[in-house]
Amino acid sequence: MKMTKEEKEAYKAFRDRVTMPTNPRKLTPEEIEKLKKEGRI
Repeated sequence: MKMTKEEKEAYKAFRDRVTMPTNPRKLTPEEIEKLKKEGRI
Protein backbone atom coordinates (compact mmCIF):
# COMPACT_ATOMS: atom_id res chain seq x y z
CA MET A 1 0.00 0.00 0.00
CA LYS A 2 1.49 3.31 -1.09
CA MET A 3 1.07 6.27 1.24
CA THR A 4 1.50 9.91 0.38
CA LYS A 5 3.87 12.06 2.42
CA GLU A 6 0.92 13.59 4.33
CA GLU A 7 -0.47 10.15 5.13
CA LYS A 8 2.92 8.99 6.41
CA GLU A 9 3.19 12.05 8.67
CA ALA A 10 -0.34 11.52 10.01
CA TYR A 11 0.35 7.82 10.63
CA LYS A 12 3.61 8.61 12.42
CA ALA A 13 1.87 11.17 14.67
CA PHE A 14 -0.93 8.67 15.36
CA ARG A 15 1.56 5.93 16.22
CA ASP A 16 3.43 8.27 18.57
CA ARG A 17 0.20 9.15 20.37
CA VAL A 18 -0.81 5.51 20.70
CA THR A 19 2.56 4.43 22.11
CA MET A 20 2.78 7.25 24.67
CA PRO A 21 2.41 6.18 28.29
CA THR A 22 -1.08 6.52 29.69
CA ASN A 23 0.21 8.29 32.79
CA PRO A 24 2.15 11.35 31.60
CA ARG A 25 4.53 13.09 33.97
CA LYS A 26 3.75 16.52 35.35
CA LEU A 27 5.39 19.43 33.53
CA THR A 28 7.37 22.03 35.39
CA PRO A 29 6.16 25.66 35.16
CA GLU A 30 9.17 26.40 32.92
CA GLU A 31 8.22 23.63 30.50
CA ILE A 32 4.61 24.85 30.42
CA GLU A 33 5.74 28.40 29.59
CA LYS A 34 8.01 27.10 26.82
CA LEU A 35 5.17 25.10 25.27
CA LYS A 36 2.81 28.09 25.48
CA LYS A 37 5.37 30.28 23.69
CA GLU A 38 5.71 27.63 20.97
CA GLY A 39 1.92 27.56 20.63
CA ARG A 40 1.69 23.87 21.46
CA ILE A 41 -0.71 24.31 24.38
